[in-house]
Amino acid sequence: MNADEAALSLTHPLSVSSIPASGGYSDDFLAVANLWRVIVAAVMKWPSTRVPDIFRLLYAIARAPDNLHKGEAVDDEGEKLTWAKFPYFGMIWHESMGADMRPGQICRQYSDSTLLALARKLYLKMKDAEAQLVANDVLTMNKAMIQLIIQALEKEIDQSDEQLAPDEATGSSQVKLDFHIPAASYMFKYNAGAVHEQVVTKGLGDWTKRQLPDGARDFQNGAETWSFWRKRLEQLSQGTADDEVKVAAQASLEYMSRTL
Repeated sequence: MNADEAALSLTHPLSVSSIPASGGYSDDFLAVANLWRVIVAAVMKWPSTRVPDIFRLLYAIARAPDNLHKGEAVDDEGEKLTWAKFPYFGMIWHESMGADMRPGQICRQYSDSTLLALARKLYLKMKDAEAQLVANDVLTMNKAMIQLIIQALEKEIDQSDEQLAPDEATGSSQVKLDFHIPAASYMFKYNAGAVHEQVVTKGLGDWTKRQLPDGARDFQNGAETWSFWRKRLEQLSQGTADDEVKVAAQASLEYMSRTL
């Protein structure tokens, strides 16, 4: 079975059936959500060598010609939902992955070093997959993804970042270099051009102060932001951080250079 045949077998039952009448306000969401959960699980559990197969399947799903639930499922504007934009995928991704959880919050959960190492590995795999999903137009690059980079590269790190956060709010604002820098490197690896367009070409002038993470610096323009990020990564690649952070910082510099 090729990707198109697999996509048809997955989408056709949802395309030709009516919305399930279970009495909930999100009945049109339930069936497609189950499909996306299976695909999200595959993204996370399959070996990296099989990830291209998943994207081939997703591309084939996007080409499925039918509307969801015989055209009964509509978006907020009343337009019929099609497979082309992967409706509800982003919601399922964040629900399944806890994608909004920050490194400092993860560190609070695991006092055992072995468990923390496993949690870090899972977090970075999720961020790698997330960056690839953005690059392949399955997910949309959102402010949270840019906020993570800003937090990682602009916040002045002090002793409080190295300690266990006393609460979730503090954990959310902490920078953990061994989490943040590799995570940022994945976004640069697959989406350096898109990040550059958002930060430098479009700029962050329309962002409110509340949308900027703690520790964000005040720059005159996006070019200044980009230059500061590069300098910070150069410092990290040559500083006293552990080898994984240094390697990720150096890789990020190389990915950023491709936008020049």
